[in-house]
Amino acid sequence: MITIDPAWEGQVKFYELLYGTWLTYIFLILYWEKVLRQPLEEWRYMLLNLFGAAAFLVNHNFQGAPFYGGFFGLLSLYTYAFLAFWYWCGVHHAQRSVIWKISATLSAIVYTIAFIGFEYIARIGVEHFGWHKFWFMLGAYLGFAGIIIWRGKK
Repeated sequence: MITIDPAWEGQVKFYELLYGTWLTYIFLILYWEKVLRQPLEEWRYMLLNLFGAAAFLVNHNFQGAPFYGGFFGLLSLYTYAFLAFWYWCGVHHAQRSVIWKISATLSAIVYTIAFIGFEYIARIGVEHFGWHKFWFMLGAYLGFAGIIIWRGKK
């Protein structure tokens, strides 16, 4: 049985991921539709956001591991896989210019920064303002319900 050393655990907490995920989903849709002007099918938005949220597995469980960083470290390997997936799922099928495809692929960096920023909203609320993580988790569930209503009307 493979075990994960508890000392490797990172700072990212589940409530941060949950809160960041629904806001990032909205960001993702608006970015692809308004900035890139390339609406995607809903399942593509879902997969992109799911793969982005999966970074939690790496950051939460292995941030303190000796193989986490570096060019061939776990975080780098996940980043390469994420960029390849981003391209495959969102970019490669578009009938657009090479410049657009490069820009759209690199927009995964913008997405990642937004995701981290939305997670930090929850972290700051809990760590600096003393709000209970329950409120961020409740807000996330209500946010997901709002997304379902919003996107279900399409």
